[in-house]
Amino acid sequence: MIVVQLLGGLGNQMFQYACGRALALRTGKQLFLDISSYSISPGRRYELDVLNIQANIINLEEDKEIEQRLGIPGIPAYFERQHNFDQNVFSLRDGVFLQGGFWQTEKYFQDFASVIREELSPKLPSLSAESLNIAMDIKKYLSIAIHVRRTDYAIYDKLGILPMGYYENVRRYLDNVFPSARYYIFSDDVAWCKREFTVFPNSYVLEHKGELGCHEDLWLMSQCQHNVIANSTYSWWGAWLNNNPQKLVIAPDRWFAGEHLNTQDVLPDKWIKVPVQNNCEDNGSFIAS
Repeated sequence: MIVVQLLGGLGNQMFQYACGRALALRTGKQLFLDISSYSISPGRRYELDVLNIQANIINLEEDKEIEQRLGIPGIPAYFERQHNFDQNVFSLRDGVFLQGGFWQTEKYFQDFASVIREELSPKLPSLSAESLNIAMDIKKYLSIAIHVRRTDYAIYDKLGILPMGYYENVRRYLDNVFPSARYYIFSDDVAWCKREFTVFPNSYVLEHKGELGCHEDLWLMSQCQHNVIANSTYSWWGAWLNNNPQKLVIAPDRWFAGEHLNTQDVLPDKWIKVPVQNNCEDNGSFIAS
């Protein structure tokens, strides 16, 4: 039995699922997802129900009977030791409880990449007619998804808001590589993007679908031919789920602004890393290099 504690938003949950699911496939064991953190911390919610995942959902905070029946109190918790890849996860077998971790690298599930891609795709009924129409529009063009994350990053200053200079540096590069591209801009701060991205030719700022529709925006990002991501697991998955074999993915070379964590394994080797650095006057933001 493999038990994984889910934490955070959609992007984090997808990493936790992918790590646990690959471990379950590797060992031939059942996968259980513990969603009890969302009972304790109502600011987030369980979001994988709209995806084609293969797991048993349990709430160890609310259902003590199932906790006892599965023998979970006797299972030692395995914690994420640091932010980079932990090779010891591959030696885990049965009676595993991955607790309190985020597991943010494809190295935990790359051996089952095709399965993970299929299972982290949205269930068709969960996609609105509007999203399906936008996807058809995206397929008409040489499309590049750009993700801008701002609102919650202003609260958690260790994460770091990417400056407009990052996106401008990326645009100068892409203008030479894909001069006829159309940019689809996804963000939780639509008003800011409509104001700032006027310098981007042939760009389209999508209206944010909010918490209940965030899986649709992520799916739409994956439908574009290429991706420009923020320092966000949300757009990381939008790029990783893009099945274009010739895709170009551009990402900031630093994942956090306010903490010195080892994040060397977060970005796949083939992705292009654009330098950013901490804003010396504000530890909660970056400046373009």
